[in-house]
Amino acid sequence: MDFDFSDDQAQLRDAVRKWVDKSYGFDDRRQRVAEGGFSQASYQAMAELGLTGLWVQEAYGGMGMGPVDAMVAMEELGRGLLLEPLAHAWIASAVLQGFAPEPLRQAWLPRIASGDALVVLAHQARGARYDFRVCKTQASQVNGQWQLSGHKSLVPAGDHAHGFLVPATVNGQQALFLVPRSAATHTA
Repeated sequence: MDFDFSDDQAQLRDAVRKWVDKSYGFDDRRQRVAEGGFSQASYQAMAELGLTGLWVQEAYGGMGMGPVDAMVAMEELGRGLLLEPLAHAWIASAVLQGFAPEPLRQAWLPRIASGDALVVLAHQARGARYDFRVCKTQASQVNGQWQLSGHKSLVPAGDHAHGFLVPATVNGQQALFLVPRSAATHTA
């Protein structure tokens, strides 16, 4: 059994390492922290390397790679203590590809792969004490449209995200909803 990285994985590792060494040094990271912990320029540079579309299938504009490739990239990004929520792009890609209807896949996956859309998890409920089984957000259909009511906190890069994966309870069952930033919100 061969446990060596493939040529493609070695090239991915080298490309990510070079980018981290060039663009994500200590002073660069310090500046990103001072600016709120997210750099659109860095996120776009990762998209140009193909990282935001690493898990997105080729049919949707991604690289169609898998978990070993992601591990190779994350190892190198970890050397730079990456702040941008790249793992969220991968999680969103996997969830959408595995469970979303085709129109939703076509609307979001190419944008995630290109770095034009950032989709992050909005799962932490107030008072849940990091217990992911606690889901206080409720979803119901009103006039043929889904309506969510609840509050999520500690959303990584939430002020930069274009969409949110939000767990909610529907008739006693948990479901995930992709909520675009542009969705109407009302605060009670």
